[in-house]
Amino acid sequence: MANNRILTGVAALVATAGLIGTGAALSNAATTSPTTNSTTSSTTSSTTTAAAPNGSANPNNDTAVTGSALAKVTAAVKAKDSAVTVSSVRMDPDGSYDVFGTKAGANVMLEVSKDLATITQNTRPQG
Repeated sequence: MANNRILTGVAALVATAGLIGTGAALSNAATTSPTTNSTTSSTTSSTTTAAAPNGSANPNNDTAVTGSALAKVTAAVKAKDSAVTVSSVRMDPDGSYDVFGTKAGANVMLEVSKDLATITQNTRPQG
């Protein structure tokens, strides 16, 4: 019985040492040299989306359109071009809309005026 307690104690010490060693290795991996860090930072910052001036994650400050407003914008787009399938609609701060969808299998973005009277296809590539 005493041997079991000794073995259990030794096993616990070995396991604890292993955990401490693993924690130290992970901690060391998290703190890299300044050269590696600056490379990682520049790579990360070049692939992230710019934040809005107000600090939100939405750089355009637009909002998702749902419900009856979505139905009205979709109907206006369909009246202009019935081949467009609307995927989503976002309202810009000025009250105009950005409509995202597909047409003949290709992604399209349409800009719709606040009064829904003017609808133009955005010719810039989406990103």
